Amino acid sequence: MEEIQRITGFSQGSFPFRYLGIPIANSRLTISQFSPLLDKISGYISAWAGANLSYAGRTELVKSVLQGVECFWLSIIPIPAGVRSKIIQLCRNFLWSGNCNSNKKPLVAWNEVTMPKSEGGLGIRNMKAWNKALLSKTLWDIQAKKDSLWVQWVHQIYMSNSNFWDYKVKHADSPLLKQVIALRDEIIASEESVEGAIQRVNQWTTNGEFQSKKGLRLLQKEKSQTRMAKDDKIQEFSDDRLCPLCRLEDETVDHLFFRCRVGGQIWAQIKAWLGITRAMQTIKASVKWLIKEARGTGLQAKIKKISLACTVYHLWEARNQRIFEGKIKSPEALIRGIQIQVHRCINSLSEAQ
Repeated sequence: MEEIQRITGFSQGSFPFRYLGIPIANSRLTISQFSPLLDKISGYISAWAGANLSYAGRTELVKSVLQGVECFWLSIIPIPAGVRSKIIQLCRNFLWSGNCNSNKKPLVAWNEVTMPKSEGGLGIRNMKAWNKALLSKTLWDIQAKKDSLWVQWVHQIYMSNSNFWDYKVKHADSPLLKQVIALRDEIIASEESVEGAIQRVNQWTTNGEFQSKKGLRLLQKEKSQTRMAKDDKIQEFSDDRLCPLCRLEDETVDHLFFRCRVGGQIWAQIKAWLGITRAMQTIKASVKWLIKEARGTGLQAKIKKISLACTVYHLWEARNQRIFEGKIKSPEALIRGIQIQVHRCINSLSEAQ
C-alpha cells in the first residue's frame, strides 16, 4: 500500500467518504449519513419560510426544487424508509404550513397528494416509487448487459456471468445489488412469471433507451389498497372494519366488489347479462382482463367498459348509503339501477355520434 501511495502520490482514505456529494461506504448507509440531503432540503424550506406563498406556489417548489434535490440521490442509492419518512415530513410541513417544523394537521393524506393530477392528486412524485423507478435504470443496464465497465464488473464479479433473472442474492453482495434484485423479485411477483417481468421491463424503454418516467407510471399503477380507506375523523369514532353490505368479513377492495355475498350476487347477474363466463376474484385481475377483452371502440367493447364502471359505482354508492344514511338497497334494485345506467350511457354515446 505504501509503495502504491509513493508511486501514485495518492493519500490513503477510509470509508465512508463523499464523492460528488454522495456518501460512499463499504456497507449499508446509516440514516445519519443522509444528513447532507436532509440539511439541504431544510435549508431551502427555511429560506422560503418568510415568503407569502400560496398552496400552488409551495406545490411547485416541492415538485421542482425539493424533488430535484432528491432526484440526484434517488438515482444512485436506495433511500432507507427512515430517511424517506423525514423527507416526506419536511415536504408535507412546508406544503401545508410554509415551514419545516409546523404540527399543522395535513388537509389531505400524502398518498393522495402524490397521485397524478389526472387521478385527483397534485402530481408530486411518490418518493418510494420514484426511487424504484430511477434504480430500475440500474436493473435495466444489468439485465441488458449494457456496454459499461461497471455492468461488466457486476456480471464478472458478482454473477459469474449467470442469468440476471435467475440470480440468487448472496450475503456478500453490495447493498445496491441486493436492492436491484429485490426490485426484480417484486416485478416477477407482480407479473406472476419471469416472462411477464421481462415484458414489463421492456415497456420501460423508448427506441431501446430506458425511460425512468415510464417505470414510475407502471410502478404507480401497481400500487393498490387492499383495505378500504376511511376518513380519519370517522376512524376516531369507530374501529368497525366489517363490510357494511354483508357484515360477515373485514372490508377490503376485493371483498367488497367480488367476495361479498351482496357484491358477488350482483356481479354474477351482470356477467350473465353481458354473457361473460370468466370468474372475477380481484379488482386487479378484472381490470387486466377488461383491458385485454374490451379493446377497440366497437359497441361490445363500450358496453363491457361501461358495465364494469357502473357496477363498481353502484356498489360503492350502496356501501356509502348504508354507512352514512342507513339506507339499504336490495341486490335486485342495484342490478336494475346498473342496467338502466348502462342503457342511458350507450344511448347518450349513440346520440352524440
